[in-house]
Amino acid sequence: MTKKLTGLLLLLFGTTMAFGQQFSNLDQEIPFDSRIRTGVLPNGITYYVMNNPHPAGKASYYIYQNVGAVLENDDQDGLAHFLEHMAFNGTSTYPGNSMLDMLERYGVKFGKDVNAYTALNETVYNISRVPSENEKLIDSCLYILRDWCNELTLETKEIDAERGVITEEWRSRYNAGYRLGEKINPTLYNGTIYGVRNVIGNMDVVKNFDPETLRQFYHDWYRTDLQAVAIVGDIDAEKVEKRVIELFSAIPAVKNAKPRNSIEIPDSIDDQYALATDTELKYGTITLSIRHKDETTNTYGSLRKMYVKNMFNGLMKKRLGELVADGDAPFLGGSIYYKSLVKGYNSLDIVAKAREDAMLPAFRSVYAELERVLQYGFTEGELDRMKKNMLAAAEKQFRNSGHMPSENYCKSLKTAFLEGYSVSDPQFKYDFVKEVIPSITLEDITAFAQENVVEMNRVFTVTGPVIEDFTYPELNELQAAIQEVELLDLEPYQDSVPEDMKLLSYEPKGGKILEEKRLDDFKAVEWKLSNGTRVVYRYSNFQRSNISLKAVSYGGSSLYPVEDLPSYNSAGKMIGGFGIGSFDAVSYGKIMTGSSAKSSFYMGKTSETVTASAEPKDLETMMKLVYMRFEEPRFDEDKFDNLLARSIVSMESNPETAESVMRDTVDAILRGNDPRHVRSDINFLRSVDFDRMVEIYKERFDDASDFTFFIVGNVKEKRIRTLVEKYIGALNGKGSKEAYITYEDHFPEGENHHKITVAMEHPKATYMMKMKDNFRYNRKRLIEHSIMGYILNLRFTENIREKEGGTYGVRVNASASRVPREELSLDISFSCDPERVDHLKDLVYKELEIIQSEVRENDLEKVLQNLKKTTANRMHSNKFWMDALERYYENGEDMTQTAYLEEILDKVTTKDIQRSARRFLKNADLLDIIFVPEEAAQKTALKTVNQSF
Repeated sequence: MTKKLTGLLLLLFGTTMAFGQQFSNLDQEIPFDSRIRTGVLPNGITYYVMNNPHPAGKASYYIYQNVGAVLENDDQDGLAHFLEHMAFNGTSTYPGNSMLDMLERYGVKFGKDVNAYTALNETVYNISRVPSENEKLIDSCLYILRDWCNELTLETKEIDAERGVITEEWRSRYNAGYRLGEKINPTLYNGTIYGVRNVIGNMDVVKNFDPETLRQFYHDWYRTDLQAVAIVGDIDAEKVEKRVIELFSAIPAVKNAKPRNSIEIPDSIDDQYALATDTELKYGTITLSIRHKDETTNTYGSLRKMYVKNMFNGLMKKRLGELVADGDAPFLGGSIYYKSLVKGYNSLDIVAKAREDAMLPAFRSVYAELERVLQYGFTEGELDRMKKNMLAAAEKQFRNSGHMPSENYCKSLKTAFLEGYSVSDPQFKYDFVKEVIPSITLEDITAFAQENVVEMNRVFTVTGPVIEDFTYPELNELQAAIQEVELLDLEPYQDSVPEDMKLLSYEPKGGKILEEKRLDDFKAVEWKLSNGTRVVYRYSNFQRSNISLKAVSYGGSSLYPVEDLPSYNSAGKMIGGFGIGSFDAVSYGKIMTGSSAKSSFYMGKTSETVTASAEPKDLETMMKLVYMRFEEPRFDEDKFDNLLARSIVSMESNPETAESVMRDTVDAILRGNDPRHVRSDINFLRSVDFDRMVEIYKERFDDASDFTFFIVGNVKEKRIRTLVEKYIGALNGKGSKEAYITYEDHFPEGENHHKITVAMEHPKATYMMKMKDNFRYNRKRLIEHSIMGYILNLRFTENIREKEGGTYGVRVNASASRVPREELSLDISFSCDPERVDHLKDLVYKELEIIQSEVRENDLEKVLQNLKKTTANRMHSNKFWMDALERYYENGEDMTQTAYLEEILDKVTTKDIQRSARRFLKNADLLDIIFVPEEAAQKTALKTVNQSF
């Protein structure tokens, strides 16, 4: 086609444009960050070692395996993932579970700090945020990496014990997305192994494979030429590098190694098509994926093209977003983006979501926006705004680069090893962006689109809910839809820019600070303004590029009658999408180009808040936004009608799934006859009144004197004082003071046991326990309650996941609240084989009995070490000081004092936890629910089962 040829010529023109002498040679290799010590050992292992003091006193350890599910034979389907699990079940240095036991004694928690994942082409293990002051612990972590490389024990009894865990992981993942992949992927990946490997594997293989088959897979693929280790953190990099060379050089290379080939996806001249339906799907979706080989290299030219791609994706997102915001889109969701598909391949995806009867018009509409770009490109205004935003983001990233967490470097190093790209230093990145972004032209981006919209390697996929007597669009209809769009006489995009680009068109008449009080313990100051508003400010430079504001007032929906709740809840969700002041949402996005300032509001059950943040350079813009949340909100009835209509369509499309039935059932039991529980359904949406919604918003935010404003960040007192007087001092203040209303709690009293049958796609039992007890607030007891939850998590992992192999994991949440009432709660849940749910439930009750009389010192020490590690630098963040100030003004509690946390952690004993557990578990109300699949397709049945601990 002519326009495609034109595009290629434009691309050649665009990429030869000079954009600075420093980066003029596009074939030049991207330099590797010289701060990273790297090398390849004689046996083929690659290593990376880097000193990075963020976070202080911590280090992270990674091993990257160029190994994944695509290397499996059919009789090994799932063993790459199975092997990942086995890495935590015994090595030569750490037999059994001793590895995790050792790490957790240092506060390094399994699942949080110690984890792994397997993908189609890679397997990655990590031990993160490990205390680095102890050289013995550093060496222990290096031994773990070494063992993962070559020293897994793979004992038969451990393999057999893990089969159940992986079966339950598969059960937890067997959802609509999983089932769609099974149907679509063989077509999407053109008959290659990518289409039949889903990582977690075939459960027949997982349950029955010979252990020797797993050992053979380990020998064949976990080998030195396919492995890299990375150690980044607050370490002596020279010393650690020497130890890495010494320890890992001793691993022998595998002789006669199997070739690690890349998977080639054959080209397709003819279009391919796949249809997949599922009872749990909400919408219909049409996706056109155009596959391309990834030609990326480690050069300036490829890096430049990456920014062109990012611009294309961002500009398409804004175009489609404007259609939705204007209410003109016939689709419920639409996207056009270029992305990585699998190793060696990328894909341009055109996606349209709609009700099943509107799928073709939706797809035509989305594709028309792509065609508009192919014909006319983007506008100078669009590109200019995109460049400003990208440059502003790059500048912020550069300013913060000195505080980059070690985890970020470890993730970049993974890409460096697996994809062959350099990890460049922050100065290079910033210099490159400053030169390359201005050099990118409209022609570059149009050419990028044109070269990727081709008529080969096209895969059309159609998904949607199961609907009787309904025919989904077929391949010929989709091809015809594209041809129709290409023949349309499309108009160029009109880039409407607000005439008045001023966010606030007038200067507010500010107020004065009348009273000042120093808060020495917080290094903060409180100001009382002439309009009655209270402002609390603390200077903090822990995050140099951040200033945060939060304004809080009590009341919320508790002040409104039941009939107002639909309008109240909708105000909190909709009004933010209307824009602000005289600018609708689209115009607002345009005038905020290049600015870091943000503001939002929240309307809850007991309070309303306004939040904002900005970099120091945009502080005054942030203050204008805060002022406008109160004095210049925007209400748009046309936009409201559009949002409401789309919400109703979305609600009508909601299928009744096993998950939704369980969620609604639990909700109904928990709420009982609570008159203030308003279910979000069609009737709820139709009860929303625009005028009442507007009135409610104004009532919540028309009196700033009922708010306390907290400001924390990198701004000097003199400057923020002036801006506080100008903007916060100008807000309307009536002198009213409100408090929230506490209503009756409808949580079921006493013990309540239910077993409920539910129709579902695949047999799975779900168990839920919820407990709640009122208590008079006591900081020590609250912490003891949390520790009890952490210990239960350890016990359940050991006895229900590992020993029983009964579930992928038991979720435990022991929490406390003070608003609207003081109470402790405990939630426990898991999913499993329906035939085992009663037995596993009994084990839960057994552990709840045990913890009341027996807490192992080892378990308590693990939890305490993790809490101390996690909170060691808690005061070194803006968020901590924002929370501390808010907590102090809310209830007088001082988070900065050691008595708040440290003293309690230092003194707590196993007896304390036992006593706290007894007090809670003996007095709490209990809701115990088991959901099981129904034998026949009947309506949900409910029966009560009596049991107590």
